[in-house]
Amino acid sequence: MRKIFLTVALTLMFALQNFCSAAVTIETANFNGSENLVYPIVHTGDAQVDEKINGAIVAELKNFFKGCHYAVQYDGREIGGMQTNFEVPCNRAGNTVILSIVLTESVYYKGAAHPATYKHALNFHAETGDKMNLGYLTEVGDGSNPKFSLDNVTKKLREYVDKHEEIFLFNEVLPLKSLPEDFYFDENLHVHFIFQQYEVAPYAVGIIDLDMDA
Repeated sequence: MRKIFLTVALTLMFALQNFCSAAVTIETANFNGSENLVYPIVHTGDAQVDEKINGAIVAELKNFFKGCHYAVQYDGREIGGMQTNFEVPCNRAGNTVILSIVLTESVYYKGAAHPATYKHALNFHAETGDKMNLGYLTEVGDGSNPKFSLDNVTKKLREYVDKHEEIFLFNEVLPLKSLPEDFYFDENLHVHFIFQQYEVAPYAVGIIDLDMDA
């Protein structure tokens, strides 16, 4: 089966090194026993927290599988291969433990020119299991944090494109009309926005990972 994307970018050892102060461990599991369907199981030492975090991870995977099988049932497509994988950038910020998990989900439909690949980020307070959505960055969604305003993210995306000659965006993408739904924190607590394939640029450009603190 054709290879669709790279293996886990950050090893378990690296994740544990960054997150050891929170006593969080990450177990790699295979969905339905398939070596191509990989996902994380989080252990915090608190069963209720684990249930919230792992429940959110499984829910995201189920959405991916549901979408694939919907295409088979209603669009007449035939799946040639599926893969999932994950990265775990994580850190401690003050007294708040931040756990970011980036799930990569990819499906190839027979006859298609290329696979469809997406990256979805899940961010948690590891001490409570609560998800940190976009409102966490923009102060409950009111847009008052200038760092993550549409103007500033548009500026950073322009700078990113200017630095990479091979990258070009669709017409009328800029200025941005809304922030990307997916973001995560890296090991240095930099915030990254994820622009999916076809979201702002052609497929050949790939997924754009915009480091807001670069």
